[in-house]
Amino acid sequence: MKVLQLCGKDFFGAGRAAYRLHKGLLDAGVDCQMWVGAKRTDDNTVVDIHKDKLTKKWTKAFVKIEKYIIKGFAGGAKEMFSIGHPGHSVRKRIEADKPDVIHLHWLNRGFVNIKELKDLDIPIVISLHDMWWFTGGCHYDEECGRYIEGCGKCPVLRKDSEHGLSFRHLRNKRQILSSVKNITLIGLSTWMKSCAEQSLIGKDTKVIQLPNGIDISKFAPLNKMACREKHGLPKDKKLIMFAAVDVLSETRKGYKYISEALKQFNPEEYELVVIGEKSKEISVSGLKTYFLGEINDDKLLIEYMSAVDVSVVPSLQENLSNLIMESMACETPVVAFNIGGNGDMIKHRHNGYLASDKNINDLGKGIKFCSDIDYNSNLSKAARQTVVDKFDIQHVTNKYIELYKSLIQ
Repeated sequence: MKVLQLCGKDFFGAGRAAYRLHKGLLDAGVDCQMWVGAKRTDDNTVVDIHKDKLTKKWTKAFVKIEKYIIKGFAGGAKEMFSIGHPGHSVRKRIEADKPDVIHLHWLNRGFVNIKELKDLDIPIVISLHDMWWFTGGCHYDEECGRYIEGCGKCPVLRKDSEHGLSFRHLRNKRQILSSVKNITLIGLSTWMKSCAEQSLIGKDTKVIQLPNGIDISKFAPLNKMACREKHGLPKDKKLIMFAAVDVLSETRKGYKYISEALKQFNPEEYELVVIGEKSKEISVSGLKTYFLGEINDDKLLIEYMSAVDVSVVPSLQENLSNLIMESMACETPVVAFNIGGNGDMIKHRHNGYLASDKNINDLGKGIKFCSDIDYNSNLSKAARQTVVDKFDIQHVTNKYIELYKSLIQ
């Protein structure tokens, strides 16, 4: 069996999840290759198919053209919005490679023109890392739910009519995907599967649920105080971790909720560790803050996750967060709102805390609960056990292999 995975990157969100599955498949003896448009690993089974300078320039040009189209037809977008074209042509290369199964992840930002999928006679699996595959272009719908009816009047766009850009894009995407003879959508969380099933595209397509996985032998807890000493973190404070990637540009990330919640905290008792941003624009009301910036080294990430007492993911819409899974694997309980796929991982007051949606006081209450020494140890052990039981990459990979085999047969 030969599997081809396509993802714009082998790092960040979808790229990290896709690469973990790729490694899992290789370890299970599957002939697997991963094609990306931006590569950071030194893995020769991951191929940057746009690596030459001219092709990289074309990628940037495609991104600019797409922005011009969105601005021209809809006045631009307030949050991330993609139409899946223009982009690179990969169809001939795929057909020459002759995979038995194609597994698609993130294809936007000029990586692949989705029109290339039309009439493909190879089974296709699509992991739904966000809502884009079944919406009119938004990656998260801000709870408008219009993908169920056919989009139009998209709240993410600045100007969109009943039959505007989002309506037309969803119609075109539906036509492309319906032309593929064998296609399966994978909801990575219970919530995402439910959304996909209700969508116009999901009604035409097989939808199943399978999660991402994580290497539990790699993501494992280290000694808390040793990690703090190594990185110059205080041993006498309760440390809160917050991943601040794009929090100032994406309201979905919930920055205003955590920034308000942390005003409840005494700086003599609590300090904050921020990953993903170095920006001093992120202000947390007097708490001493360690800005770590982007961390690409898993070993370093594990050390910091082991060093803190609690992680906070205040997103307003979330699928199956890598950060939640990684943190729990390192025995660090997580506080998040009770939305999206968070409940697939966090069990309230058992291995973490699910705060009421958009409730700032409850978010703060959860942080205090999870960092309390009387509860933290039990929560930590339960968090790790949840990941071991449900998200071990070996177990998850075997389920994907079963799916691939059923599609080929």
